Amino acid sequence: MEIPDVLKIGRRYYQAPKKLLEIKEKVTSRDVYSIGVPLGEEKNDFQPSPALLDLLAKNSIKKAYINKKGSWLFLCRRDIFEESIVSTTVKEGLVLVQNEYDENLGFGELKQVHGRAFIKILLDRGDYLRREN
Repeated sequence: MEIPDVLKIGRRYYQAPKKLLEIKEKVTSRDVYSIGVPLGEEKNDFQPSPALLDLLAKNSIKKAYINKKGSWLFLCRRDIFEESIVSTTVKEGLVLVQNEYDENLGFGELKQVHGRAFIKILLDRGDYLRREN
């Protein structure tokens, strides 16, 4: 999947349509800190934003669906065990973690240990909220 209109400002990436950039040029000629939809940031590795995960979730088939209890635990930065996993589209690997309403909660790594599935959390929406406070 290719995301159109990606702009890099420093270490951060944004989706900024040309029309928005034209408006910015009319308003100010100075550099901006951010513009458009935040997609993520380069640190040691790339840290996607919740907005990017939402975009990916619309087109990805690599998903794991979890129940209500699992959703709460996932947002509290807890790994998800088999009893909270409703269904998956893959056996192992990176997955977008979705709640029962197909809303993206973050992403993790689906693993099989002793024949039991679990999701190792990599990024959750709660993390994004914790960093913003």
